[in-house]
Amino acid sequence: MQDVLLVLETSCVQSSVAAWSGESLLCQAAWRAERNHSSAIFKAVRQVLDALEGRRLKEIVVGSGPGAYGGIRVALAVADGLSLVHGSRVAAFSSWNGLGLHHGEACVMSDARRGGWTWGRLENGVLTDVPAVLPAEQARVSVAECMGKGVPVFSTETAEHLAAREMSGIVPVYPSAEALGAAWLSLAEARREELLESPAEPLYVRAPHITRAKRPAWAVKA
Repeated sequence: MQDVLLVLETSCVQSSVAAWSGESLLCQAAWRAERNHSSAIFKAVRQVLDALEGRRLKEIVVGSGPGAYGGIRVALAVADGLSLVHGSRVAAFSSWNGLGLHHGEACVMSDARRGGWTWGRLENGVLTDVPAVLPAEQARVSVAECMGKGVPVFSTETAEHLAAREMSGIVPVYPSAEALGAAWLSLAEARREELLESPAEPLYVRAPHITRAKRPAWAVKA
């Protein structure tokens, strides 16, 4: 039996897990996660693992975002646990490589919160560089420029969310474990090895936001 690749994609509300044997998709499971990644992912992973039929779990790829850090961290924790049990290697791979967009050039954006939008460019479905965070108005200008050039713009946010933020003309799309696995398998072996040797962590597009206490700790009454 061939070794198995397990792929976890939990960066968006639409989450999924898939297993590959060689270049063949063995099985997959999907669920809608609002704020319950930690409870929903285990059932899906169990379902997929039960279908492996004794095959060795060789590698685990986790969609690293951009997206919901909570969901990504849960998937990385699950991957770490499975790697300890099965001796698997773990890699983080940008979720935007799993959008299934294979028609030339495209741009992708998502809400980075705090007035910013994460912006990236794809070539034949592959992220060309680390995404940047743009102010909302600059993001709207970039959308208009892309559309003027005939370059489609996609977003991992819902249509309702985009409308509420006054972002128009953008097509919602979500990454999937199946598409992410296909993108991983299409990489050159040297590139896969490079990612497997790197620390598996979320794709951080900016420094973490730290809320400072309004009063010093000694001023807080017991």
